[in-house]
Amino acid sequence: MPRIHRALLLATLLLIAATGGCTTYTWPDGSRETVWGIPAEDETRTREEQQAEGVRYRVPGEIPE
Repeated sequence: MPRIHRALLLATLLLIAATGGCTTYTWPDGSRETVWGIPAEDETRTREEQQAEGVRYRVPGEIPE
């Protein structure tokens, strides 16, 4: 494999790995903020309540509840 292909592959993998933990929030005023890690959860709910809710998917462009 040519050297340029290896460098491009490495750069692509690093980009994917670097953005894998990002979440982008869009606020009502239209501003956006990208944060690292898992979105904050409501800490007042019990484990059973969290499991009963199931998986939540975020629609891009909509503000998470």
